[in-house]
Amino acid sequence: MKRFFTILTLALSAFAMTACEYDDEALWGKVNELESQVNANTEDIATLSALVDALNKGKVITSVEQTEQGYTLTLSDGSTITLRNGEDGDSFFVSVVEENGVVVITLADGRVIRIPVIDYELRTLSFEDADALFEPYTLSYADATITVWSDLIDAAQYGGRLLYNDYSNVAYAWNDEGNTYLSSSFEGPFWNGGHAVSNYVLADYENLPEGASAWYELQLATLDGGHDGSENFCVVNKGSSFSFSNGEQYVIDHMWVTNITYTLNSLFVGDAYAAPASEQSWFKIVATGYNAAGERTSVAEHLLCRGKDDIQTEWECFDLTPLGEVARVEFAIVGSDDLCGEWGLNTPAYFAYDDVVVRFKTE
Repeated sequence: MKRFFTILTLALSAFAMTACEYDDEALWGKVNELESQVNANTEDIATLSALVDALNKGKVITSVEQTEQGYTLTLSDGSTITLRNGEDGDSFFVSVVEENGVVVITLADGRVIRIPVIDYELRTLSFEDADALFEPYTLSYADATITVWSDLIDAAQYGGRLLYNDYSNVAYAWNDEGNTYLSSSFEGPFWNGGHAVSNYVLADYENLPEGASAWYELQLATLDGGHDGSENFCVVNKGSSFSFSNGEQYVIDHMWVTNITYTLNSLFVGDAYAAPASEQSWFKIVATGYNAAGERTSVAEHLLCRGKDDIQTEWECFDLTPLGEVARVEFAIVGSDDLCGEWGLNTPAYFAYDDVVVRFKTE
């Protein structure tokens, strides 16, 4: 790249010294050609940088398709990057080919980059009835038969019989059997931590709706339902975990997360227990992975609040690939000192998640 700019500079200098002596049309044609070459290489370098950035974030190439210009690489998050083959020296890439499941990129300076194509299937836990490939395991009530995800949604957001059986020792549980195999189970009240399926929507986080006496009664609502316009999602209260019911280890590619309405009210407005977020406030999810032997693999974090002017109100992707292959993931919700009191976090310790994507290797 530096060489191209040097050539362009020399060409312009030569023109400055000899412009009065001969017709400059040919020279300007060369200058324009060099400018086009610089622009093309700038685009190619940006493309390569985007690819390197994606790989550094744990994404992998899942498929390669040849095009007229080169190859389109599909990444594990569904995004694509197109690398073009060089033509007449106008490309930073001399060639891009796929050889035996490896993308081979040859650069103009002679360097060669080899990136393997990972062949695996992506499965998604969506909590949607229409997409169910399974029958979730669930409550052990004699009078309850659970057949779809929506049956796991409590009739009241607070104090309902599914999530607040304080003295019954009945487990609220689900298992994405036959699909991702992710599962969750907890006994007793939801206020002690758990993963609850929900479809409640409350877009106004500043004003209590008519009939509600407190925000904690609305602890299962998001601003707009599930991710990508879906109905169902899951709400996490305090620290809790999910795991793979078949005892295997998998890489969880990502999941989509957002703040619930109850938490947004506290962060934006404040309540009787917590002050609203300040410029220094932060509020985040900490995910810790464990392998089948119970050993910690790694930690991934996602900020739900980065100060009072950057509070998350939409669904965002939480990359979980840094955890590696895991059998279980524990979630903690933590905040800055100004959001905490003598007994810990005062801001409501909740978040919602949806569309958890798990990698399954294919033979």
